[in-house]
Amino acid sequence: MSIVETEAPAAAAAADPVLGPPSRPPAPKGGRLAYAARASLAIAHDPFEGIERTVERLAEWRENTGRRWSYRTGLDAEARLHRLLGAPWPCPEAAAFAGVWAETLDGLRDRGLAVGRGAYGGWDDADPGLARMAWCLARHRRPEVVVETGVARGLTTRVLLEALERNGTGRLWSIDLAPLLEHDLADETAVAVPERLRGRWTLLRGSSRRCLPSLVGGLGGIDLFVHDSMHTARNVRFELDQVWGALRGGAALVDDVERNAAFGRFSRTHPEADARVCRAEDGRALFGCLLRDGGT
Repeated sequence: MSIVETEAPAAAAAADPVLGPPSRPPAPKGGRLAYAARASLAIAHDPFEGIERTVERLAEWRENTGRRWSYRTGLDAEARLHRLLGAPWPCPEAAAFAGVWAETLDGLRDRGLAVGRGAYGGWDDADPGLARMAWCLARHRRPEVVVETGVARGLTTRVLLEALERNGTGRLWSIDLAPLLEHDLADETAVAVPERLRGRWTLLRGSSRRCLPSLVGGLGGIDLFVHDSMHTARNVRFELDQVWGALRGGAALVDDVERNAAFGRFSRTHPEADARVCRAEDGRALFGCLLRDGGT
């Protein structure tokens, strides 16, 4: 069953009972004039990344007044995905994931860090629904090559690395551009990832615009891709376009698909993709999954 329904004005999507209240990025501190001053500092600090981050923020503001996409979801979305994966349901990995997730959150709280929506300087930590699907894809598909964009404090990163460790095979490459000016947030990058798991992990510091094309070209093939970086239509489409040709019978997981039409448009223009959308655990957002067979 297709998850794509229709493109709709943002106001209509905001009232859609399927989507619920749309998730929003952090508002610019002090308004847009203050953001312009901060953007100038970021550009001076790192011209390429500062300009790229500013372009993405402008795209995000523009999309918030544009058109959204209405998605069809259901209470059985995760069960449907497991059937597509050929995996049993209820998932036998649920208890193991719950243990890893609880341990991860406890580790952050032991550091005095709050967790959840808006806890990372206004940005969200990974939702457990998204993290659970990343765990299931990694455990059921046993990927050798995993690529992730967006790390922040590393909750999804930790989950993926724990899954690969239990598989006894596979490696994760993560791309992350920490906040350019909020140095206290930059210091929290990947704090959820313990040293014992870092042997399977490569962290590339920079934006996906800078790092993803060369990474994909060098890897040759990808088994699992997780998008959790800037959720603009511009960035989501760029990342999916980069990785899709290299995704060898694997899966792409995309967070916060309700924010714009990129996931719906991509799935509609790629009939070889089997697309499903799930609700986040707290019901405040949606995440999507694209599965493809071994062909091109």
